[in-house]
Amino acid sequence: MFCNHAHMKMRKNLSLDAKAVARGEQTARRRKLSLSALIESQLFGLPAEEDDDEYWPGPPLKPITRPGDPRYEYLRRKHA
Repeated sequence: MFCNHAHMKMRKNLSLDAKAVARGEQTARRRKLSLSALIESQLFGLPAEEDDDEYWPGPPLKPITRPGDPRYEYLRRKHA
């Protein structure tokens, strides 16, 4: 049996504010979508991450001086 993973759906439970659910359901109805399809379309509309290893969007911060600490040494070399 062939399974196309691009279209396989996964069940996830979300906790949302009641007002957010109501607004989402109204918007989904107007667009003739399910709430899940509306949320999925919004998630697919997010910009792709350029580099998954980078998680700090701002400029690099100066590392705290800790000679001998591997993390400090890595950051010192990376941002020198």
